[in-house]
Amino acid sequence: MYNSKLASAFALLAFTTAQHVTVPTTCTGNFTGGTDEVLYTVPYTYDQVMSIIGSYKNLTWSGNPDDTVKLNGTDNTVGTARTYDTAGAHVIETILTYSKPPSPGPYDEVHNTAVLSVGALSFYIPYDGTTVTSYCDGKAAQFNFTAQYCANNATAAGAILHMLHLADAVTVGTFLGGQNFTSCAALGASGASAPPTAPSTTAGSTATSGAPAASSSVVPATGAAATMYTAGIGAGALALGAALLAV
Repeated sequence: MYNSKLASAFALLAFTTAQHVTVPTTCTGNFTGGTDEVLYTVPYTYDQVMSIIGSYKNLTWSGNPDDTVKLNGTDNTVGTARTYDTAGAHVIETILTYSKPPSPGPYDEVHNTAVLSVGALSFYIPYDGTTVTSYCDGKAAQFNFTAQYCANNATAAGAILHMLHLADAVTVGTFLGGQNFTSCAALGASGASAPPTAPSTTAGSTATSGAPAASSSVVPATGAAATMYTAGIGAGALALGAALLAV
């Protein structure tokens, strides 16, 4: 059976001043480091994507209604933390960098995340970044979710983060109409402006573009775990992560 009960530790990480982010090169205690990267392209414009994700307080696209997310400061401002509960976990995420220029962007948001536990797994995230870049002559936008994390089981933590980020990207596309990206040509755009199809990093990373995938290159989701994948629902992705740890 899998254990989907989550607990939180209220320890915030401070690795930034102003717009400068310093990510620690080593992890504390019995934690080891890992990196996960998700690329996901949607056939919608940068401005359309910003209409969904352009407020740090708004996490409806990640399965949390707006009235469940609390800020301790000004929205979209470095140093502001948001807190919310998902699948029994109390999550604390503090903005390290934030930039939301007009189209064509790119949008860039980085935060850290306090320690979380999933059963026997514990992890924290010194660097959890989201970039949105315009492609296909402005007719498509690509998400790049990159997480540098520390965990007592780096493989399992990477699987959970991969599923969470993939679900988030898929949900934004669903909110905007549910179309899958296939190519710039299908959008009547030049192929020279096509998005990349491979992550820029390699450690524990996966590129995903177009139709949603219910598996991770870090830990494949099969059987019962695969059926638990719920696009866009943070609790569903966390439950999948717990299922990956099933004994």
